[in-house]
Amino acid sequence: MLSFGSAGQRSELFDELERVGPFLFSLLENIPDIVCMISGDGVVHFVNRARPDRAPLEMVGESIYEYLAPESHEAARACFARVVETGSPGLFEAAGFCGQGEAARFETRVGPVEHGGRVAALTLIASDITQRIEMDRRLRDSRDALEFAIAATGLGLWHVDVETRELVWDEGTLRIYGRTVAPRDYRAGIEAVHPDDRAVVDAGVRESLSTGTFADLEYRIIRPDGGLVWVLARGKAIRDASGRVMRLLGGVIDITARKRIEEALQSSEARYRTSIAALEEGIVLQDAEGTIHTCNASAERLLGLTQAQMCGRTSLDPRWRSVHEDGSPFPGDTHPASVTLSTGEPQSGVIMGVHKPGGELTWISINSRPLFLSGPTAPSAVVTSFFDITERKRAEAENARLLAEERAARSRADLLAETSKLLASSLDVVSALEEVVHRWVTSAADLALVELLDEWGEFGPAHAIAIAADDATIEAPYLELRRRAQSEHCPLTEVVREAAVRLVAGRGDGVADPLPGLPAGEGLAERMRYRSTVMIPLTARAEPLGLLVLAARTRTFGPDDLALGEELGLRIAQALDVARLYGEMQTSLQKRDEFIAVASHELRTPLTPVVLQLGRLVQQTRRSDALASAEVEPKLERMQRQIDRMQRLIEELLDVSQITRGHLHLELEDLDLVPLVRETVDGFADNLARAGCRLHLEMPPELRGRWDRTRIEQIIGNLLCNAMKYGAAQPIDVIVREEEDDRVSLSVADRGIGISLQDQARVFQRFERAVSERHYGGFGLGLWITRHVVEAMGGTISLTSTPGVGSTFCACIPRHGPPAATT
Repeated sequence: MLSFGSAGQRSELFDELERVGPFLFSLLENIPDIVCMISGDGVVHFVNRARPDRAPLEMVGESIYEYLAPESHEAARACFARVVETGSPGLFEAAGFCGQGEAARFETRVGPVEHGGRVAALTLIASDITQRIEMDRRLRDSRDALEFAIAATGLGLWHVDVETRELVWDEGTLRIYGRTVAPRDYRAGIEAVHPDDRAVVDAGVRESLSTGTFADLEYRIIRPDGGLVWVLARGKAIRDASGRVMRLLGGVIDITARKRIEEALQSSEARYRTSIAALEEGIVLQDAEGTIHTCNASAERLLGLTQAQMCGRTSLDPRWRSVHEDGSPFPGDTHPASVTLSTGEPQSGVIMGVHKPGGELTWISINSRPLFLSGPTAPSAVVTSFFDITERKRAEAENARLLAEERAARSRADLLAETSKLLASSLDVVSALEEVVHRWVTSAADLALVELLDEWGEFGPAHAIAIAADDATIEAPYLELRRRAQSEHCPLTEVVREAAVRLVAGRGDGVADPLPGLPAGEGLAERMRYRSTVMIPLTARAEPLGLLVLAARTRTFGPDDLALGEELGLRIAQALDVARLYGEMQTSLQKRDEFIAVASHELRTPLTPVVLQLGRLVQQTRRSDALASAEVEPKLERMQRQIDRMQRLIEELLDVSQITRGHLHLELEDLDLVPLVRETVDGFADNLARAGCRLHLEMPPELRGRWDRTRIEQIIGNLLCNAMKYGAAQPIDVIVREEEDDRVSLSVADRGIGISLQDQARVFQRFERAVSERHYGGFGLGLWITRHVVEAMGGTISLTSTPGVGSTFCACIPRHGPPAATT
């Protein structure tokens, strides 16, 4: 419950308000706002005006909530309570009723009325432009009616004889002067004038005598009872035949009531101007020509101009630099004040941006109302009110920006999700990329293309390209151009090599640049000009895969576009990597199956002769008690060879296990490489003889170093076996040399079938061979094991081969073992 002091205080205050109510109403009736005073529970004790069908006094005693829409009651109560509690003015917006009960929106300022140190009542000022104009009209009518009434009543007549100075008053004049007898002459009559006005009256009379024209005089008189009366004297000079003034005739009327009214009006106007000056809204008054005559302090603050700077301007003045909400110019003839003057219709809620002299843009909401001072035909003036909505516009702009960002982010997320779906829908990534680039051209760019490196890591003639453009007719020519025009210094290749995103923006002159990578002089370059181009390298696990290019013809890519492009590049690279890993997995599975089949065959091959020879030995043993050496020894030798072969195969499998687990062990010792090579080669004498290969051995007399004996034998053995397998019946050269940097080289050269260039890179891989396993046996592990053994010893192995001529394998190893060897 709101507290407003004691009941006696409230009664005394409201009684006083009721006594001065009519006077306050006359002072406030010209104010465009509704001003009322209410108690804490909302009961109206004073109001300056009401609806046309109600008198203000009829509203006294009624609840203010009857004039507010129900949905505004809560806001009003909260504001009243806040003002009472804090003692500070408050403000709320409410829906109410005006005119013949029509709904309207009011901005109501609430102020405390303190008495005895406590809030005793509340004042409400509700702004409504239409009602203010109506009150102005009523005030003018009242003033005209009052002046007519004063002029039509209480007229006193007088005349003065110029020669005799005789002064004659009629009854009306005597009544006005409060006398029963007129003064005897002019000098005695002037004594009745207030001392402060005597000189002015006497000068006016003397001037009329000299000019023959009597000017109206307003002055004060002092009645015999001491009363002060304002009078208006009007007269006429009477001339004789010669034109000399003989008499002055005239009348006098009591204008005291008018003067009091004028003083009241001046006081009201002062209060009105004070109220206008205190309003937060800017107020500007313009005449029928649109020229500004006055404004309040808020208008100066909002527009950044002083009253002197504004007065004399019109809406057509270009210095306003006003704009619409979309940023377009706001012509002066369409300003709300101009529209109201030309149509006579009020304007409400017009949004305008005005540049202050310092360049700051202020947004205002404008209402304009016409003033019909000379009749209803055309407005005589226009009153414009406006308030600052810059913060609201900023908030709206920020909300719009955030909403646009949210929509853009959602669109980007949807686009990326659809891209991921397309990339995941097929293991044929190149075909999926065709769909992806076409989807991006319709949503995020005017050109989208992906170029993938070929198996040699280059943009070769056969590298994969997926392209989509806003102009579909350039796609095929671009593909044909890229396949025939290759250059190591192409910007696309440089971006892939540098592994960094590159953004190419349009020039400052607004001319778009040709797409990077197009050769100078190509006709296609003119059709593929873009204002902004971003090139994104496609990389997976530090391995370059290709390049993504996005381009726009009419806009410049921003940070969000770059982030979106990089995310697309990441997803494409991941899809390519997954497809590659899947292919490698499939290849590995196929090689595993092939290896199992080959291993089964290779392990069964030496076992079959052993089983046959053992069977024959068993049969011979059953037929004879003693076996001849000539019969047994060849069989045992064949069995030994097959068992040795099986042992080598098993050792290869064990080496695979060790290498795979990273446990390849070296036993280093000081030794002479020359006898070790000779001894190892001699061990293959029978094999060389069966293969029909003549061996040429070239070595220095001595070559000492620190190596693993077993691994050296393994290197020589694997290279010799490889040479015998693929160079059967052809000579084999084994060359050992001392090289620079304290290293030695061990080369094995055959004159067999040779290895093509494209197969040379993979023969050192596990389970790989340059020919079909149907024609050549083995696990396909020998060269792979050899490479790892050589690398474990700190060396390198190389291959030089020409198909149909032969192959040379060269292992180059340090003389003193690897930098960190396990001994």
